[in-house]
Amino acid sequence: MQDNSGQPAVHHTLSRISQQRPLDLLLLAGLRPHQLVANLWWRVLGKKLRARARIDAAIKGLPFAHARWAHAVGIADQDMVSAATAAGTAPAFCLHCHVSRGDEPAAVHQTLRSMREHGAEARAILVTYEAGAVVPEAAGAAMIVLPAACSSRFEGVRAALCKSRAIGADWLVPFNPATRLPRHALAAYGAHLLRQPQPAGAPAPALLYGDEGETGRFRPKPKLWLKPQWDPRMILSQDYVSCACALAVGPALDVLARGGEDGPQSLYELILRIGEDKSAAHVLRITALTPEGGWCRDGALKLTAVRRVIGERADEISPGPFGTIALSFPLPDPPPTVSVIVATRDRVELLRNCVEGMLRATDYPAFDLIIADNGSVEPETLRYMEEVSADPRVTIVRWPHPFNYSAINNFAASHARGEFLCLLNNDIEVIEPHWLGALVREAMQPGIGAVGARLLYPDRSIQHAGVAIGLGNAAGHAHRALPEGQPGYYAQALIARGASAVTGACLLVARRHFEAVGGLDEVGLAVAYNDVDLCLKLREQGLTNIYTPAATLIHHESKSRGLDFDPENLERYMSELKVLQERWDTTRVVDPWHHPGLDRGKESCHCQ
Repeated sequence: MQDNSGQPAVHHTLSRISQQRPLDLLLLAGLRPHQLVANLWWRVLGKKLRARARIDAAIKGLPFAHARWAHAVGIADQDMVSAATAAGTAPAFCLHCHVSRGDEPAAVHQTLRSMREHGAEARAILVTYEAGAVVPEAAGAAMIVLPAACSSRFEGVRAALCKSRAIGADWLVPFNPATRLPRHALAAYGAHLLRQPQPAGAPAPALLYGDEGETGRFRPKPKLWLKPQWDPRMILSQDYVSCACALAVGPALDVLARGGEDGPQSLYELILRIGEDKSAAHVLRITALTPEGGWCRDGALKLTAVRRVIGERADEISPGPFGTIALSFPLPDPPPTVSVIVATRDRVELLRNCVEGMLRATDYPAFDLIIADNGSVEPETLRYMEEVSADPRVTIVRWPHPFNYSAINNFAASHARGEFLCLLNNDIEVIEPHWLGALVREAMQPGIGAVGARLLYPDRSIQHAGVAIGLGNAAGHAHRALPEGQPGYYAQALIARGASAVTGACLLVARRHFEAVGGLDEVGLAVAYNDVDLCLKLREQGLTNIYTPAATLIHHESKSRGLDFDPENLERYMSELKVLQERWDTTRVVDPWHHPGLDRGKESCHCQ
């Protein structure tokens, strides 16, 4: 009988297998080219379904096909852990379920059933309960109901951690009766640890977390939450870990002991405190089945956890959309000066809108504006520049050469006096006064490189919410065209988080960091992808780039310079695309914030 808990694992398997397909086709071409040619002929004739079926059949007969399939579905993980268990080298896990008053007995039964069926290798299944809860009877030698009632789920986690250490377990996997354990999930945690031994002297991870399958009564196929790698900024905005995690028993108890009576009061708070000084690792497999919509519930509890951990290090911590947290870091007094660089040529209606938004509608108290004129000739534009230069905050610099976005901004940056540089397109429209301050607040944090804003099209749909490397084999804007305020893929366009890159249409960076990496590439990336290249150079220096929706502006995209795909720009664009692909291997790289199970051909974060 097929158990529903296997469904997300199967769906996740499909995305893994689809990623293997290019290699399979390459093997087919090398080992059995006649089959590939014959099958492609059916495609030429328009028989696409027949061609696909025959190619699939041919791939199944390739050498090592079964081994690759076994790895995709998790059998290889299970075999690896079983072998390590027999040899006495496997990590030992305990599973934990806490039962509260009001929990449906049927839900408790389903959760425990999934643990017994899919957690056979666990050292024990530990059950804690709240006073007055319906406590299940222990079933089997591996199930232990702890004797003392616990006042909350987190008290249950604390008791289960202590019990896990007493019986010699290394890891605890906590659940509640709304969550179930899918097939091979526990093996995935163990195999991850076995496959990735830590280098000598490097700390072992104190926290593992996996992806989630979101199930619902009317959802025939689970929706998958395929998560990014560990992100210290994102975990403060959204709890994307605690429903599908494994805690290293020793480090978790150390954090609890260090906090004393004022220590963590929730699992999420414990995860935040573990993440402050210990390492965490993402396991690329579905490790929990969670209820539909559960990811955006309990916002008040999450808010309390972040407030307790961050405390006075933040100016404001408030509820965000869909159960997320909006966190605002403080500005020093006086705040650092920002030199805002606007490159322009004619199009005075765009320039005026942008400059007036800076001078009249931006409340940041310490900025100067550098207008980098790239050969404007229209009288109205020249008159406006002369007028606006009377403002002591405004400087006009001239770059009378062929358009080269990188060179223009580098030239303007050489005239900057500010501690920070803000690259700003002349087709940006200011709609909120605090946007620049929001960027600076993030950039002032330790280890931060570039900070980018949320940019909206004039129809208020998203144009930029962070750049993902590898989309379209180059770089793309994840969540593009998402209507403003919609959650999209688990609200990730609506939270402050890390990003591989942010767009140069509105990019803030410390001037010392900009200069340390040589600024923008004037030779290989004169127009396109120079912002992505800059951000990746910053990451190479160990800095983190940040996307924040707290800074939101309108972007009238490319109205001043035209589109890269216009006939007169296409040759230049293709040359710059090649530079990006060869320099950063974007045809193969997987972005840390864009799961390999997500479609690289779409900016809407769909599973493959």
